[in-house]
Amino acid sequence: MRVVEEAAGSYDVVFIGSGFGSTFFLHRYLDHAAPNARFLVLERGKLHTHADQVEMGRTSEIHPNDAWIDKGREKNKTWNFTIGFGGGSNCWWGNSVRQHPSDFKLKSTYGVGTDWPIDYDDIESYYGIAEEVMQVSGPREPMLWHRSTPFPLPPHTLPLPDRLLKEAYPDHHFAATTARPSRDTTTRPKCCANGVCHLCPIDSKFTILNSFMAPYEDPRVEVLLTAEARAIDVEAGTATGVAYRRGGKDLSVSADLVVLGANAIFNPTILQRSGLDHPMLGRNLYDNFAVFGEAYLDGVDHFQGSTIVCGMNYSKYDGAFRSEFPSVLFETWNAGPLRKEFGKWRQVLPFLMKIEDLPQEQNRVVLANLDDDLPEIRYNAYSSYALKGVQQAEQLIAEILAPLPVESITRFPQGSAGSHIHGTTLMGKDPDTSILDPDQIHHQVRNLVVVGSGGFPSGCQSNPTLTICAVAMKAADKLGASV
Repeated sequence: MRVVEEAAGSYDVVFIGSGFGSTFFLHRYLDHAAPNARFLVLERGKLHTHADQVEMGRTSEIHPNDAWIDKGREKNKTWNFTIGFGGGSNCWWGNSVRQHPSDFKLKSTYGVGTDWPIDYDDIESYYGIAEEVMQVSGPREPMLWHRSTPFPLPPHTLPLPDRLLKEAYPDHHFAATTARPSRDTTTRPKCCANGVCHLCPIDSKFTILNSFMAPYEDPRVEVLLTAEARAIDVEAGTATGVAYRRGGKDLSVSADLVVLGANAIFNPTILQRSGLDHPMLGRNLYDNFAVFGEAYLDGVDHFQGSTIVCGMNYSKYDGAFRSEFPSVLFETWNAGPLRKEFGKWRQVLPFLMKIEDLPQEQNRVVLANLDDDLPEIRYNAYSSYALKGVQQAEQLIAEILAPLPVESITRFPQGSAGSHIHGTTLMGKDPDTSILDPDQIHHQVRNLVVVGSGGFPSGCQSNPTLTICAVAMKAADKLGASV
């Protein structure tokens, strides 16, 4: 990788951030670019190797909570991300879930929420490319949607409770789809199933650092670390470059194309500083509502699985009920506390139920003053749609786990998972109600691309990473075709 100490001259493309969206866009766009093209990646953080991260005990020296100001009423809401080379690939858990086809057409199918300006078939092939890059492990049997390619790796071993759920829900319970490998790959060892996925001790889960450095090894690509993008320079509706801060100095670099991939908190912050305000900019910040718990089982031992999230149950995910009631993705976990009763230590099943929320305009990211360094997050409420699922959580859990010999179920008092940052720069066909077009190009600045889950109109009950990568690659091919 070519790490530089200063940006010199002009560039064909300047990237802001080096996470999933930026890296997968770069990966595809390089195929279209001229041999003498120049690319610059501005990364706010440092490059910490896996060994560095293990020694620090975290993925970045910048704690997420120190990068924003909490101004919301939901004070227990957290947002997890990594400021550093590789972005969220350092701290994600590796759950690699495709959106359900209905997630893209929520409004037209069920009369709630908002439709995406693209559908599942538009990015299906890109899902397969991302899965291949990440060496995703997944089930061999058909799932709930069309796939043109099989998973690169076989599924993880299911523990006994998941095998029983699979028998009861043959078409709706599956081995988790994950970038934690079920066997050794050329770059990573098999998942050790110890449940410490935020900072994998053996570097098993997919990260950009351990498995996807090829785009950065291209001689056309330069990387400038500890360079915080502040604003995009715009003249007469065209992005001309990026203003950034490094070493206490305010600097700038010129570009023909800018790709903004700083995440759904900082993307709207940078756009606001750039004078690209819009009535919807920064609004509709959302995440799923998460219900954690555990079920005590009668005579069924657990923890025979080979990764942390072993099963995904879709029995309450899609159907006509979504016109009034949220979708639920139910995960079974292969890690958690044992029981205390003699002989029943492993007769417990930890779980996580992700309940779909709909974007709310009052939940937003805002820069109170354009000179402020930190954005404010005003996360005030969950939708009434999501709260219907929360209110009936116990009933839903009991119904899903009915095939198991359950003694008791405990729901833990915990709200949003806080790991998936959606909204704030929504995609859509109408410039009056959205920031980006279907190809993630800014409606008003046509040489500005904004990647990441900030563009997602809906679909928060499924992990967003695979879709971030797929949509970014689609945009890169669209723009690259005109180079």
